Amino acid sequence: MPPEPLPSHLRDRIMDDNFWGKLEALAKMGEKIMPELAAASRKSGQSGTLDQRIEDRCEFARVGVKLAAITGSPLLSPGPAPRRNPPIPNGMMYCMNNIEKIVCRDYGPGKKPEFSKLAYLLRRTRHLLRIFYDCAVDGHAHPDLIFCDWEKMFDVGLALHRVGLCLRLDPPRLRAAMAGGGKELEAFLLDDELDIGEFRKAAFIVEQRVAADVEAEDADRMAAGKINSAAQKDLAAHILSWFYGDISVAFIMNETSSSDANEKRWAHKAMKRLVLWSTSTTYHSTLGDSLTDAMRPIYWSLPVLTKFGLAGGLGALFGDWVNSACKEMCEDVLKKLPDAAWQKQTPTSLRTVTRALQLKLNQETSEIAITPIFINACFNMYKLYDLAPFRKAAKCEAHHDPVVFYYVAHRIKRDGLDMCIQQDWRRLLKDYVNMPRSVEQRYMWGNQTISGRWDCLEFFGCDADGCPEQTALEELRAKRVRGVRDPDIEERLERWGSKPRACAACAHTSYCSPTCQRTHWQTHKPECLKKRKVAKRS
Repeated sequence: MPPEPLPSHLRDRIMDDNFWGKLEALAKMGEKIMPELAAASRKSGQSGTLDQRIEDRCEFARVGVKLAAITGSPLLSPGPAPRRNPPIPNGMMYCMNNIEKIVCRDYGPGKKPEFSKLAYLLRRTRHLLRIFYDCAVDGHAHPDLIFCDWEKMFDVGLALHRVGLCLRLDPPRLRAAMAGGGKELEAFLLDDELDIGEFRKAAFIVEQRVAADVEAEDADRMAAGKINSAAQKDLAAHILSWFYGDISVAFIMNETSSSDANEKRWAHKAMKRLVLWSTSTTYHSTLGDSLTDAMRPIYWSLPVLTKFGLAGGLGALFGDWVNSACKEMCEDVLKKLPDAAWQKQTPTSLRTVTRALQLKLNQETSEIAITPIFINACFNMYKLYDLAPFRKAAKCEAHHDPVVFYYVAHRIKRDGLDMCIQQDWRRLLKDYVNMPRSVEQRYMWGNQTISGRWDCLEFFGCDADGCPEQTALEELRAKRVRGVRDPDIEERLERWGSKPRACAACAHTSYCSPTCQRTHWQTHKPECLKKRKVAKRS
């Protein structure tokens, strides 16, 4: 299928040399901010006055907004309604001012904060975020847009973050709020389903259908990607994620030192939803780094982290190590992860771990497989759950997925390996890292669906330019009709991708026949000699 032509405005920008210069400048600015973000992720806010502790914990968010400014994030978009003084009754700023007043300023000796109003104000805030972002995605106006009067969208999220931290860092205040807010506040904080929006739900459903369709082709995946890109404009849940995360963490942390039945119930609910939000691809991609930021106290406390892991949240830590602005902090935590955290894992929670490890391999080099974190994860999974998590993870979901778990399960079963110590895992994973490319390709080819094999012909098989069999298969691919399958042709395709062998000298190229290897030798020879010299030196 030929690629779609670029829109003219994008084509003009790409042809403009200044565009690439600006892009490079933006990348450099982003690189300067990332160390600040990493440093901010380690600030615990554990000393000083309550206000100082809150400001320390907000440092990550403030650095994050610098990055948002560079990338032109919609988090900095203004509200459609003008700011007024005093704010519009029942508008966003009216709600935010009252929430902050009730929680942060009206609590104290001799004061009577109106906690009973919190549930309404929070629901109203959520409603206004929803109608604004529904409009942003589908372009349909709503009468309540006149109440969306914030200056920058990020300010709403940061203000809610401060409110959440005020409750998180002051347990008596949180207890008073829950007592005053009653069942309505408990329902909002701990029972209401997270509203990620209809567009994100639709994108997720389409993505699942494409993933489950063995006949799905690149065009289907591209179409699903377009739907997902449109859904990414919906940030309503993301704006609330700091607040939700702060409150959930507060309940979990408070329960460790309380015997109160209500607090235990709140902690149980908070743990359940935080595990779901942080390990589900759909929820975590919606909530983003702000949820990870809010969850840092769980990661800092090994006893609480162990409890979180036992509840099914272990994959969240691995996922944040792979793909979050707090990855360096998460790496530090993973190096100290107690073995006890691996107990009582479900197949689903283990799959979130293995998926994160696969993604890490995709993002970086295969050398990641022989790092202590990777080895320790494999060791603990095998020790407690045998080959089950590896077999479940062995089925590649795309042609570029690493086959490490397929390789591990195959080798352990075939060779009867006794993987009882971490050194055994280091040796096995080192074998994986040094595996010849042709062997890796055969593993990957065997894991593909028929549609996947047709889609990625160019990535497998024979490295010889103009390989006759590959050319013939490409011609057959061009004539394919979706839904019509020919067993003979499919067998021919499967056989072609399974038979290539590596160059015996360097193991870095693959050929489907001696003829193709001889044809390609003059092209391959300089690289082959170079690879052999490097191998001898090492």
